[in-house]
Amino acid sequence: MTTIQRTLSLLVGFILVCIFLTPIAFAQQDLTGSWKGELDVGLQKLPLIFHFQPDGDGWKTTMDSPSQQAKDIPVSKVLYDGQLLTMEMKQLQAAFEGIYQGDAFQGQFMQAGLSLPLSLVKIEMTKEETIELNRPQEPIGPFPYEIIQTTFINGPEGFALKGTITKPSGQGPFPAVVLVSGSGPQNRDSEIFGHKPFWVLADYLTRKGIVVLRYDERGVGESEGTFKGITSYDFASDSHAAMQRLQGYEFVQKDKIGIMGHSEGGLIAWILGAAGSELPNFLVALAPPVVPINELMAQQAFDVIIASSGDEDLAREQSEYNRELFKVVKNSPDEEKAKAAMASFVEMKGKEMGLSGDELTKHIEQQVSAYQQLLDPWFFVFIKTEPSQMIEKISVPVWAGFGGKDTQVNASLNHRALEDLSGNSTGRIIKTYPNLNHLFQTSTTGAVSEYGEIEETFSPKVMEDIGAWINELD
Repeated sequence: MTTIQRTLSLLVGFILVCIFLTPIAFAQQDLTGSWKGELDVGLQKLPLIFHFQPDGDGWKTTMDSPSQQAKDIPVSKVLYDGQLLTMEMKQLQAAFEGIYQGDAFQGQFMQAGLSLPLSLVKIEMTKEETIELNRPQEPIGPFPYEIIQTTFINGPEGFALKGTITKPSGQGPFPAVVLVSGSGPQNRDSEIFGHKPFWVLADYLTRKGIVVLRYDERGVGESEGTFKGITSYDFASDSHAAMQRLQGYEFVQKDKIGIMGHSEGGLIAWILGAAGSELPNFLVALAPPVVPINELMAQQAFDVIIASSGDEDLAREQSEYNRELFKVVKNSPDEEKAKAAMASFVEMKGKEMGLSGDELTKHIEQQVSAYQQLLDPWFFVFIKTEPSQMIEKISVPVWAGFGGKDTQVNASLNHRALEDLSGNSTGRIIKTYPNLNHLFQTSTTGAVSEYGEIEETFSPKVMEDIGAWINELD
């Protein structure tokens, strides 16, 4: 087994998941209640707690990570037949699959094409295991502004997207911005690890005289539609419809409606800015991808491992492996040819490891399955994306910010690339904040494992800079 197959981190940015198990017959077990397990991630023991409640024919399930002060992380998919339990956590891009044996579900927790053993045992929750999160920035009423629930329609089938508008006091008209979240299903607060960054942003900006619209993505929260199978361009279409909804309000300044996107939301800002349509009038891009996506993700593998105190040689090896694999997918014309190309790549790497015969065959099957997510419609489009081609077409004002300790969108790499693309363009502000992570929290290492531990939801300095910039626009 090569160092590529080792793991050093639980929570990473873009994660590819899979497991191969042979079904065995065991007695059925009632899933209702709380189940606890412990991951050995090498550098530490990481407890995880899953909570299952019956919900019609399915399950309503959340996950806690007590040592990271993270609770109620949504489990997006649960399949349980009384023996085999399969779960997906799309917010973390992670998965679990296990079989009930004895008094526990014995299985594997998967991320980044890697897997760790995880045994889940039913427990009675105690006070010590209950997580009390301290989120001092989370807004508490009464509020000096108006809160309006809104609906807008998009898509050929005309599905309804539900959102919240926060409107400053007074008649206006006010500048306005639509908030667009990063990868994975997100509600209007962009809720993650007990933080609600979009609620914090909306509260701050509205107090500064800016109308803010945030909404549940397709198939999330109160919004209709289906999340699965759509691409960044579909998300961009939804965001454009949100801006058009804002145009219908008298209190909105019609020539000052913009997009504020985080991570993949930053890419969506580039897509909309390059379209050359009436909207948006300005862009705010938070940790946006600028370099080619395959290069962005290869760098991500390196940064995540280093932030987790991993070995530098391992980080370089994993990064190079990812770079080669992503290139294989990127250069394939369709998903079927990409799958065949992936199999050839994995076979070559397996032979380099000295594998042959049945061992090599099994290795190919497992690795291709582990990286299956690369062939999903969203990812297949995403990995081929060249942000520079969009950025070069943007003529509206741009404010872009990066976190110096971001392990998911490398600040120095993308900041420099954006400066090179911008040249002497006027109306562009590009900033890097040295001590901030991908979520724009003040951090120690930038590792994703810190997100839930940090009490700060969003840097006040960044909010101050964004609010001032929007209000100073002509």
